[in-house]
Amino acid sequence: MYLDQRTKKFLKVFALVAFVFVLTGCGQNLDAKGNLLADRAINSATPWSLDAGFFDFILTIPIAKGILFITDILGNVAWGVVGMTIFINILILPIMIKSTVSTQKMQMLQPELEKIQRKYAGRKDQASQMRQSAEMQALYKKHDVSMFSSFTTFLTLPIMLAMWQSVQRIEILYQATFFGLNLGTTPMSQITSGNWVYIIIVAIVGITQYLAIEINNIMLKRNPRYKVSKQQKSMKTMNIVMTAMIVWFALSMPTAMSLYWITTSLVTIIRTVYIQIYHVEKKKDQ
Repeated sequence: MYLDQRTKKFLKVFALVAFVFVLTGCGQNLDAKGNLLADRAINSATPWSLDAGFFDFILTIPIAKGILFITDILGNVAWGVVGMTIFINILILPIMIKSTVSTQKMQMLQPELEKIQRKYAGRKDQASQMRQSAEMQALYKKHDVSMFSSFTTFLTLPIMLAMWQSVQRIEILYQATFFGLNLGTTPMSQITSGNWVYIIIVAIVGITQYLAIEINNIMLKRNPRYKVSKQQKSMKTMNIVMTAMIVWFALSMPTAMSLYWITTSLVTIIRTVYIQIYHVEKKKDQ
């Protein structure tokens, strides 16, 4: 996709701000043995103040407190993690609807965009680049596509990072069990000790994560105008790599994180199907 200089500058600034914000939220929560560090633990007595840091104050601690609140109601921290994950996804649903619809439209336009790119392949002069940009912009306008809408997904990344941090830092989680699984231990340590049941939850993480990534392409195939683009073919390998990374994290992090990833993946699948049917297909038929 061709981007003009103004757009490139905007994206660089956006990426830099997002990177700094993410780094602010990153912190070492576990020691080398996978145990929660005492100074990173969050419990019901943890004060909600700016002394904890900007990122923790506005996101991590409130989310952790929400998990603990749901835990008090439902009686198990596992349900607190599931409940808060669903609640967070409901909060960001309006952003995700806009982003998913835009992404769907962009993917449907990829064959036409690639046709324009082939037309100007090898023509690096400014006039050709401007004509290519103009033709692409006309295509976006014709199909009512905003190329920036898909970037709104990045606005949700700090929230998801805070959720990820909160799950790791809740103190009571490391003494809790769920369907016989110790939420505070790592699946890797249990599997190497011969407790093979943990393979099941890691396998579920891998399957649901891959489906959560692929569901967008699966739903796209419902459109009679669908054609596989070069971009989608290249994304296949990336999807497999991303799934493998999450599976590795699931093996090496507390089992509660697997519960978080499974819930997030299932919510993503349901959300994508809902958006495709009620915000893409039905709107198109009206």
